[in-house]
Amino acid sequence: MSTIMAQLHQDHINLSRLLDVLKTKLACLKSGERPDYQLLLDAITYIIDYADAYHHPLEDIIYRYAETQYPDQQAVLQEIEQEHVSIREASASFQLLTENILHDAIVPMDQYTERLESFIDQQFAHLNHEEGRIFPMLDNTMTDNDWQSVIAQVTEQDDPLFGENVADEYKRLYRELMLDSEVA
Repeated sequence: MSTIMAQLHQDHINLSRLLDVLKTKLACLKSGERPDYQLLLDAITYIIDYADAYHHPLEDIIYRYAETQYPDQQAVLQEIEQEHVSIREASASFQLLTENILHDAIVPMDQYTERLESFIDQQFAHLNHEEGRIFPMLDNTMTDNDWQSVIAQVTEQDDPLFGENVADEYKRLYRELMLDSEVA
């Protein structure tokens, strides 16, 4: 496995941990508890700031490169790139809904619960698609030279939640992740 694929795989593990926290909050919502909307907003903001702004564009560089080098994989790679667009739109929509609630908008709890559940399901389905189909295909197809060509196009970015230095805006979310890890 190339170092870039190892990084993407680790990102997926980290995102899964975050989604597990969201699933815990979803269960609380379903049992009638009032959620911590700020924590939910922090999670979705992280997903937009890191996953949608860095992680998915990095994957898209790989996918576009693979499309040019391995045209027989083009359809499946374009499908996954379209998933990135859909996820970005869903993330922005869910972020706006959560911000509106924090600004005292009235949103029926069942509607918010359904949106959160749909968001989590979409994220997990995407991760499973990439881990189960796309990443193995890339590992089996791309050569060391291919990976070097991709790496030359990439700018590294530190993960603001799971990286060496947790950004101030994510410290509360990080503590929640650590608490969730202790419970698991």
